[in-house]
Amino acid sequence: MNTIETRKPLNRGLLIEAALLALVLAGAAAWLWLPARVPQGQQPLTTLDAPAAPQFAAAFDDAPAGARLVLLLSPT
Repeated sequence: MNTIETRKPLNRGLLIEAALLALVLAGAAAWLWLPARVPQGQQPLTTLDAPAAPQFAAAFDDAPAGARLVLLLSPT
């Protein structure tokens, strides 16, 4: 007696979700590990921590007159 194996069809929604998850993870990895780029002539990006605060304040005060903006981001 021959037995015929029937394969269950792939769940299309599950495949789409897996592909989206893979894209999100790849984007997050690229964002974390690729070096940040700034426009030519701009100083490189730095992390604002206690040792860098005086240097940041001096650079902020030496900037030309005009509007200046400090954007602080926190994960909490």
